[in-house]
Amino acid sequence: MSLPDVDADVLVAGGGAAGLVVATRLALDGRSVTVASSATPATLLSTGRILLDHDDPEAEEWASFFLAQFRRQGAHYVMSKRPVVAITNLGTGMRQSLTSPLFDWTSKDRDVAVVGLVGNSDLDPDLVSLEMGRSRRAKPRPYWFSPSFSPELDPGGFAEELGNVLMNDVAEGTVVLPPLPHNTPYGLLAELRKRSGKKVVEAATPLSWPGRRFQSLLEGTAERLGVRILRDRRLLSIDVNGREANRALLSSGVRTQRATFNGLVLATGNVVSGGLAVSGREVVDPLGLFRVSSARASGISSRQLRATLSSGLVTRRGKAVTTDGVSLRNVFAVGSLLRGMSYPLGRGLGDVMVHAWEIAPAVEEAL
Repeated sequence: MSLPDVDADVLVAGGGAAGLVVATRLALDGRSVTVASSATPATLLSTGRILLDHDDPEAEEWASFFLAQFRRQGAHYVMSKRPVVAITNLGTGMRQSLTSPLFDWTSKDRDVAVVGLVGNSDLDPDLVSLEMGRSRRAKPRPYWFSPSFSPELDPGGFAEELGNVLMNDVAEGTVVLPPLPHNTPYGLLAELRKRSGKKVVEAATPLSWPGRRFQSLLEGTAERLGVRILRDRRLLSIDVNGREANRALLSSGVRTQRATFNGLVLATGNVVSGGLAVSGREVVDPLGLFRVSSARASGISSRQLRATLSSGLVTRRGKAVTTDGVSLRNVFAVGSLLRGMSYPLGRGLGDVMVHAWEIAPAVEEAL
């Protein structure tokens, strides 16, 4: 069984942060771009908090464009001149450059109550209070709330009930909640702020709604500019002719789909996302086409894990190098598929997205 053929100026394999950013910039320049996305992007698993190099003009350019696009979708971020210390759902600090001043819990907040929702494992107020009491001067008061309404199924009932509790039973001026679902990025937090008269913020939390929210914002930006996103599409093979590639085979379950393109961007991630594979003691390209090596890295005690996470495709000026040592003219690699780019060896999503933004002009030049 086969799906209709795909024809685009650029095919981007991988629908995470790197793939969506490079696709967006190419579409911004008028190119037809198709994104083939299969595995769960690392962006979805992240905290959605971004650390950038403030002295990098490309980072400022990326932020200027994307933050304006995010505002159109209801998410109001700002880029701070110095990194802000956000507080995680474990009570630890993490540095971020992009912040939502109204809704991010940061180290500057005082007079704080941490409210956990019974049945929600994202935030344990007792654990957070204990950790912050050991490592910081300001110890928040833990508080538990058992909601009668689901924030996902009945957000109105949930907001009314919790808003009344926060207003009448919580003395602190700042209230920290676990991430909450809503059809707008911070809809429920804004409603709770309005009902309670308090500053209502969320903790930086991985594997939850913040990562999904950020992924959704990137997808929304790309689609607004005409990028076609094909979900549940895995890159099966690439046809290489001399020093370039112009065709690939995608799969969706048992169905296949042929793609024709002038340029190909590989943004399939590292071992965790399935962009690379482990064969014995080596990290390899699952397609068997491209050369893989590891970068020098530190910060992880396990030598094997460090070597795995620092491995990535070998490139020359952004272009992927085959196992025969040939640099393909129109095939580029971005994001954590590159050597040394994976968190925690790199700086995380910030570096990934800025690199993808930087590589787009080179892709366009190769078309």
